[in-house]
Amino acid sequence: MTERLRRALTTKFPLRMNENGTFRVLCVSDFHAPCGRRWDPRLKAALDALVDACHPDLVFIAGDLTHDDEGVGSEELLHEYMADVMAHTEELGIAWAHIPGNHDREEGIPPHVFMAFPHCLSERGDGDLDGYGTYLLPVWPHDGNRENGPACCVWAFDTHIGLGHYGDKLGLTPDCDLNLPHMHTGFSHDDGVHFNQTAWYWDMSAEMESLYGRKIPGIMLLHRPPTEMYLVGKNPSMTGLTGGIREEIGASDINTGLFAAAYERGDIRAIISGHDHINNCAGTYLGILLAEDAGLGYDVYGDDDLRGGRVIEFFADKPDSVHSYHIYVQDCITEEKLCQAREEKV
Repeated sequence: MTERLRRALTTKFPLRMNENGTFRVLCVSDFHAPCGRRWDPRLKAALDALVDACHPDLVFIAGDLTHDDEGVGSEELLHEYMADVMAHTEELGIAWAHIPGNHDREEGIPPHVFMAFPHCLSERGDGDLDGYGTYLLPVWPHDGNRENGPACCVWAFDTHIGLGHYGDKLGLTPDCDLNLPHMHTGFSHDDGVHFNQTAWYWDMSAEMESLYGRKIPGIMLLHRPPTEMYLVGKNPSMTGLTGGIREEIGASDINTGLFAAAYERGDIRAIISGHDHINNCAGTYLGILLAEDAGLGYDVYGDDDLRGGRVIEFFADKPDSVHSYHIYVQDCITEEKLCQAREEKV
């Protein structure tokens, strides 16, 4: 085993399949806590209700925890924010982790603040990779035996700020070199997963297959959707589209090959993303589920009938597939209780 893979497989504490051979992830995103003032307490009430309803083994926050690059204003307030929002998850002893979104930067939400929480598995990731928050969470068999490798894997990716930073790296001018007049959508300023992150996934995936003699099934979690998410919306019948698409899919127009790598490696069952606050769509392309969760935050635009998260379930006896569905806040908590939570905290 290379040192790089050893680091990738090492986490603060191990995740394990349940005794019944399942592992459930609740993916939520787009909290958008404001800078300089208190966050809307309905966020905590909604997240707590989702957790109680689906009993996840891992809660994963897929970016845009804050609304400004400087975070909520200070490390002390960031800690207070996460301590408040994640209190119920921590009390239940449920593992959780996060990745940055385009509104989150390391200066505003430094990883060490998150890593200080006992049940948080967030990592900065390999220092050779662009950005931060690109890492692997292996899920081991229930009995803890590691001889045959993880039962499944959760791959986390930073999708960065915007194409301006990507252009700076390559010496390109975004307005002239990157943003052509006829891009796919109005989101041509969006960045995505960079090639060196995709190459890291490929290398780690291939080494695990060589080491353990099999492909390890997994899912990818990222803030911005991959470019192929466009295809789900444009081909609803062929991809089995479910859920709603109420705004343009905010993927980058520059495709750096993440989906193609996942397809060729043959170990990724689903790619889940956030970013688009009023989309909760899902569809399957080339055997890989592509899905978005609708935004959960109340300090930013969103539609109450879509607010919620995406649940993804692994099954030890069915490694070739995952089960996924969108869970709605309105099905888990009444509007009266949400309003009560807001009034009690204000």
